Amino acid sequence: MARPRRTVLEYRNYELPPDFPVLLLTGDQWHISPVPGKHLHIHNCLEIGLCHSSGGTMVFGGQRIHFQAGDVTCIARNVPHTTWSDPAAASRWSYLFLDPDALLGTCPLRQIRGVKDAGFFLSSCHLLLHPDQHPWAGRYVEEIVEELQTRAPGYQTSVRALFTALLIHMLRVYSLEETEQVQDPYSSAISPALDYIHENYMLEFPQQKLSEICHMSSTHFRRLFKEQIGNSPLSFLHQTRILKSCTLLRSSTLSITEIAGKVGYNSQSSYNRHFARAMGCTPMVWRKTAGDSVRPSLLTYTGWTEAENMPADDEAGE
Repeated sequence: MARPRRTVLEYRNYELPPDFPVLLLTGDQWHISPVPGKHLHIHNCLEIGLCHSSGGTMVFGGQRIHFQAGDVTCIARNVPHTTWSDPAAASRWSYLFLDPDALLGTCPLRQIRGVKDAGFFLSSCHLLLHPDQHPWAGRYVEEIVEELQTRAPGYQTSVRALFTALLIHMLRVYSLEETEQVQDPYSSAISPALDYIHENYMLEFPQQKLSEICHMSSTHFRRLFKEQIGNSPLSFLHQTRILKSCTLLRSSTLSITEIAGKVGYNSQSSYNRHFARAMGCTPMVWRKTAGDSVRPSLLTYTGWTEAENMPADDEAGE
């Protein structure tokens, strides 16, 4: 019997603003290529998208679904997916990337009774909401985008309230549609490990812990992790720590020694060594240049933060 095709994933890490953890990508330049991407990809945070024009195809949750103007998508971190537009019609989108718990504190979704576990929703949801069935979805997203663009007095409070209402509505839809969770061939078996690293990167823990929470042998886990992410689990952990430290270097007045400790390094020398290996310079130099010296190789993991061009040989965007 033929072996099933292995899922190869691209990991995209979006650095959310530390003072208000929502990243907005919008404008006339944000179009999706009509050429399917070579790989599915996953994010480090929740993605909410609004299609403004044209249509295309989205692959997620083991399904291939057609989207059209007015549709809203909600995709949890670590859910493999990709998107491409219909031929000769590059669709335009607005995207919101966020960490619900960081934005809303103790996420209100986790306190709702009578619906499916909110934690499972935040880690595994993949919704496509049509305007004729769910007209509220597009309205909420448009209001959030407008608030983030205008930044009128009180906009942060308004955005938090709008996100709370939007996510509650989405959780209700998810609870009705997902009566049973089934592992599909496109889901990532290493998602529990990625979630664990995302939440515990600053702690010391044995690598065996990651394979155990994925219910695999250590050898099989390391091989699968390398195939899907392109790095070993240990390298990915260090990469996560360094990217988190870049946010602190840019946004805080903490000393480099303090930052090293906050992201999981017991000594500044160890932190400096791993930072230089990833970024091509010391933390002090990087802080002074505000990240201008970042290696292009690392930028492949930081997400789609510039609109992609649309020549025929381009891969799909989001």
